[in-house]
Amino acid sequence: MDEAQARGLSQAKGEVEIRDHAGRHLGYVAHGFTDDDIRLARERAASSAPRFTTAEVLNQLSVLAR
Repeated sequence: MDEAQARGLSQAKGEVEIRDHAGRHLGYVAHGFTDDDIRLARERAASSAPRFTTAEVLNQLSVLAR
């Protein structure tokens, strides 16, 4: 990423779509968190719902894929 691209990305107010030189979609970069993101994270942190590590989720997915 060159300096102009980095400056544009850092000044973005929302989600930025990233594409390669051929125009193929590569993904999105989200800039910051909204008030709703923070509210939802706090609600989930206070919940008694079970939590799983990334390793546990990946292991379960590999078991299901067999």
